[in-house]
Amino acid sequence: MAIERWARVKTLKNTEAIVEAEKKYGVTLSAALKNCIVENNGGRPVPNAIKLANGEENDVKILLSYNAEDIENIYKVISYFVNEYKGSVVPFASDSEGNYYCEMNGKVVLWYQDGDIVQAANSFSEFLNSLYSI
Repeated sequence: MAIERWARVKTLKNTEAIVEAEKKYGVTLSAALKNCIVENNGGRPVPNAIKLANGEENDVKILLSYNAEDIENIYKVISYFVNEYKGSVVPFASDSEGNYYCEMNGKVVLWYQDGDIVQAANSFSEFLNSLYSI
């Protein structure tokens, strides 16, 4: 189906925040993801359901914000992922259960709090185009 709109978008206060975070944490985001963050920082996708590679259906709650003062921001979780996965798993969104959608080797995966990782899409663009309404 793909994205119809983004709700509750928060203006990115520092346009260099993404580049600064990449340098600070030694991670790289895809160009498609960076563009999406610039346009939809902290937003909620509509529609927001996706089918994972394991056949399960899941939601996408919010795109993590690059504004440090926003409640659900990248800075609260990025250090864990950098320490645990050496920058190979980079969170960018959360679901309603506190799990994180991440870029990993060019693919989008859902990282569960128990450490399980399930593929969601072959790329960030495919991820956005796979969203649908329940």
